[in-house]
Amino acid sequence: MTSIRCRAAKLFVKMIGLKRRLASVAEVEGDAVALEKWVSKLRRTDRRRPSLAIRRTWETEPLDCDGNVLYVMTRRGAPGDRVLMYLHGGGYMFGPFGTEWAAMRRVAAATESDFAMFMYPRAPENDARTTLEATSSAYELLTQRYGDGNVVLVGTSAGGGLAVALMVSLRDAGRPPPACSVLWSPGVDMTLQDDVSDLESGDVMLSVAHVRSAGRIYAGDLGPNHQIVSPINADLSRLPTMHVFVADSEILRPSIESFAARAREARTEAHLVLGEDAQHTWPAAPTPEGRRALDQVVGIVRGCG
Repeated sequence: MTSIRCRAAKLFVKMIGLKRRLASVAEVEGDAVALEKWVSKLRRTDRRRPSLAIRRTWETEPLDCDGNVLYVMTRRGAPGDRVLMYLHGGGYMFGPFGTEWAAMRRVAAATESDFAMFMYPRAPENDARTTLEATSSAYELLTQRYGDGNVVLVGTSAGGGLAVALMVSLRDAGRPPPACSVLWSPGVDMTLQDDVSDLESGDVMLSVAHVRSAGRIYAGDLGPNHQIVSPINADLSRLPTMHVFVADSEILRPSIESFAARAREARTEAHLVLGEDAQHTWPAAPTPEGRRALDQVVGIVRGCG
């Protein structure tokens, strides 16, 4: 049975009109001035620095990475032997959000790991190629500090798609992969080729118009079908084990299920975790369902590598 807190969270998201506000970005996609104004307005809820609660109990070190900040959080007096590298959600244009910081702090503490949050270059100021290059550099910094095989990659929504693109890029370059990856509602197909009309009304966050527009804006001259933007189109063989969380009522579900199936066909381990009566990126939500999902993530991280 869905918890009262989960139902209240869905109602809150509906009341603030998040889905409508995100869809409004698609409406001004071709107007650079209007787009900048809407993106700036929606970024007001971003949390680009560690919270006071994190700074009280974790050593926080901002590292420069190609002009972007990589925050590394180490437990005071008990540094970890490995690190969770987190790539945030937000349609490649927004984020991270406070709930994401809280979720990663919880998982890192429970697994005695350090965690890192990368403020990757965002659209529309930057395109997919630039973002992936910067993310690769951030990953390299962490492997230099923690050693090969001691980085666990975690990505949410857009950050989940970026995480897959990073793993493909690392494999193609012959570089050491992460120990494994955990992906929450990853944006693996920014074109949404599957018919999701039966899901769109029940998704309280995402619309087809928003996802496709975000893909076009992020893609730049690559186009939204390019494997960096929509990694469902990439060669998915020889990638690290992926644990993929998807909500049953989100519009990304068909593409994520297809992605997991293609990965398995390519002989990459891809474990699908379906959230019943859940919403997009529910593991990061401060609900009983979200906490149970995080408990699963803790088990995954402990057994990773």
